[in-house]
Amino acid sequence: MNFKVIIARWIHQILHHTELMTENMRSPKTMGLAWVARTLMNYSNAQVSIDIVNRMKLKKADHVLELGVGNGLAIKEIAKISRNKIIGVEISAEFRRNLLKMRLPKNIVILENDAKDLSNEIPDGSIDKLLAINVIYFLKPIEKYILEFKRILKKEGIGYLGCKFESIKNFDIEVAPNRDEREIISHLSNVGFKVSSEFIDLGEDRSRYTFIQFEK
Repeated sequence: MNFKVIIARWIHQILHHTELMTENMRSPKTMGLAWVARTLMNYSNAQVSIDIVNRMKLKKADHVLELGVGNGLAIKEIAKISRNKIIGVEISAEFRRNLLKMRLPKNIVILENDAKDLSNEIPDGSIDKLLAINVIYFLKPIEKYILEFKRILKKEGIGYLGCKFESIKNFDIEVAPNRDEREIISHLSNVGFKVSSEFIDLGEDRSRYTFIQFEK
């Protein structure tokens, strides 16, 4: 663990329960706290991003959407496999600026839309695989987002969530209301998804997560 990560973790430990810190974990935008959020995301999501993309069993022809692209770790892994159009949805202007600087593969398109309504960008039943890592906590009302997932996924299309419920349990509840695995699974099941979940332990605190899969 390098010095920058140690400092970022120390600041986050003091402020993690506050609305402002939680907002920056959702969408980095406050000077200083945005740096903390980006640093922690880079440190904690690297292994998880690689592992979860491997579990998606992607094919070259898959149309893939990632919700909450963040630092681009997962979408770059997706682009190593899928040669079809890959859509990334990212509400953070700071993350979008950084993604543009990264010279991502040409089949990746980054949208700034709120994912509860992508109807102006994504047709019904056009997505094979949907991914969201450390995003579901912040979606409210969660029901609207889940209905949009159902609209855009193809028949037998699959969505994947990577969740670190232990890490976010003390986040501000107004900003991150979806912190209960059973409730999230219930919301997905209620609209007709076939849902399964598994706790994944890759050997470090930062790489332990819950893998939720939902199929249309």
